[in-house]
Amino acid sequence: MNERLRGIVLQQHKYSDTSLIVKVFTEKHGLQSYMIKGAFGRRSKLRPAFFQPLTFIEFVADIKSNRDLHFMSEISIETPFHSIPFDMQKNAMILFISELLSKSILEHEANTNLFNFLHQSIQWLDLNLTNFANFHLYFCFELTRHLGFYPRLDRNENQSIFDLSEGLFKSTAPAHGYYIEPPISLNIRNICLSKLEDLHEIELTNIMRREIIQDIITYYKLHIPGFTGLKSVDVLKSVFE
Repeated sequence: MNERLRGIVLQQHKYSDTSLIVKVFTEKHGLQSYMIKGAFGRRSKLRPAFFQPLTFIEFVADIKSNRDLHFMSEISIETPFHSIPFDMQKNAMILFISELLSKSILEHEANTNLFNFLHQSIQWLDLNLTNFANFHLYFCFELTRHLGFYPRLDRNENQSIFDLSEGLFKSTAPAHGYYIEPPISLNIRNICLSKLEDLHEIELTNIMRREIIQDIITYYKLHIPGFTGLKSVDVLKSVFE
């Protein structure tokens, strides 16, 4: 049955000389995969440009419950980006976030809260021309709210060691090696307690950001079975240097 849907593009890869397979997180059905036949053809209405990472799209699709791969017949950009395509740092963040989402979102059911979080936060990044250097760090931790392992926070300064395995702050280091000490652990707590509009008040060097990203990847590995490293980390590193 054909349905009109909203979605956020997570990933695309070439299937043949003319076609694409696209992974989309939809508002109504959660994670879905689509075969885009003839995407590289001159007369195609479903051009590859529609499927850039984290693009907001509206489309008509033939959805069948007994099928893993679906088909689109119409598509349009729901909300065009204003700055992301023209900013190298934002582009690097988008590549990083899209890879993170592709490896961490597994739901094939509707999750309106997650969809709205993705939509609103990506729009915030697009519309803010300054003070976004810590955005991807904030995004990674906020995403864990929806994935089920958001850090348990407190404001007790004596509990300054972040236990990655248990997702909470402690006053002493755990016996295992998966923990973070100050000042990085305190920066992580400040990021989690911050609002988007106040993120720029957390002063971090690029070295600190790289260290936090590596800690975030370890955190995800500990809480999502089969989660692997992210290739786009190297892109972030090169752009922000």
